[in-house]
Amino acid sequence: MTDPLGRRMKRVVRALADPSGWRSLGVVTRIAPGGAMVGIPEPSAVERIVPPEPVHFDRIPPIIFQTWKSRSDIPGNYRYWRQTIIDRNPEAQVVLWDDEDNRAFIAKAFPWLLDMYDAFPKEIFRADAVRYLFLFAFGGFYADMDSECLKPLNLGQRNEAVVLGRMGNDPSFEHSVPNAMMASRPGQAFWLLVVQRMIDIFESHPTAEMLLRAGPEELTGPVLLKRSFDEFQRLDDEALMKRIAPVVRNLTDRQKETVHIGRVALLDGETWYPLDWTNPFHKGLRNHLNRNTRLLSPEIARWVFPRAEMVTYWSHSW
Repeated sequence: MTDPLGRRMKRVVRALADPSGWRSLGVVTRIAPGGAMVGIPEPSAVERIVPPEPVHFDRIPPIIFQTWKSRSDIPGNYRYWRQTIIDRNPEAQVVLWDDEDNRAFIAKAFPWLLDMYDAFPKEIFRADAVRYLFLFAFGGFYADMDSECLKPLNLGQRNEAVVLGRMGNDPSFEHSVPNAMMASRPGQAFWLLVVQRMIDIFESHPTAEMLLRAGPEELTGPVLLKRSFDEFQRLDDEALMKRIAPVVRNLTDRQKETVHIGRVALLDGETWYPLDWTNPFHKGLRNHLNRNTRLLSPEIARWVFPRAEMVTYWSHSW
């Protein structure tokens, strides 16, 4: 194997296969039964934080949004990964909303979407949908709870209006633009295109059974995001505004004033998604970590993923 990343992963997988090697490898800790982490304190309740009204639309604000079923009952591995985001981005406001917070936000900011939001057959559909609307309303960075931060994100220094990440080397793969991590200036029209496509798919699947068969990946998740990105790349500004006109008509006057059309950048796979779950060898590392209920130490994670700002471990908790 000539790939340096592959060689590093291979060494880690071999060590994980032998429990006696875990300590020398630097695996950080073990997940106890029930999800608690040995050596990691239980969390205190997290206050619901509402980001301020956007003032600057020419930069990505230092807001990091995450969502989980509860703001107090958080599995230990998620608490550990979330803390890496907080520790490495001290200038950022790190927001954690639960399911009730998400619905309250939709009801207040996008009430015309509430019937569709409530009609989604599982919570994962709603957890997907809310992240796009949060980024439109407030901007910032979204990260799944199984995402570890290895380097400061420096959000305000990015020149792009919207930042997405590639996973893997096949641009035609329908999951190649995951929605596990995304960044944006507020008011970006790209997110309205995502919402418009979501509405189109929802309306073409009029029953809960049909929505379940379509699945969250296509209706609200990475397949939707990838197809939206591809469509965005094909449209000029006039065609884009015509495409999203039905969504724009439902916005408040204030929201309409915030709509901007900015460049959407796609980062290479090693920046945010160095662990490619479509790669059998990468999948082996992920499976070893999950099966042995272990987490990599920060030093080993940075060694395995030297170019990465973030890494998501694809726990697929939904």
